[in-house]
Amino acid sequence: MSGEKEKMQQTIQAIDEVVDLFYQQRLKQALDQLDGVIQDIMGTVDGLFQYREAHQEFALDEQRLTGTLTEAMQALEDQDLVMLADVLQYEFKEYLEELEGQME
Repeated sequence: MSGEKEKMQQTIQAIDEVVDLFYQQRLKQALDQLDGVIQDIMGTVDGLFQYREAHQEFALDEQRLTGTLTEAMQALEDQDLVMLADVLQYEFKEYLEELEGQME
């Protein structure tokens, strides 16, 4: 398994944990963990671009990726934490899982 794929799996797990906290209304704990999740997401995105460099057949939709992250950041700025959790869960995480399925 590639390092990028392992990092992506760790990020997916971290997203699951923080989203669960948001849905449980444990906002302080969720916000405390969110910084680490954002760092994980940034590392994973960097890893995706590196993976694509090494594997030309890897289909990475940059527009979808950046659009989803922009939507998540807008929800955070608007302090709409339910929307943030939804975007992370149903858009970003699902796309990561699609990408993970393409990786060796």
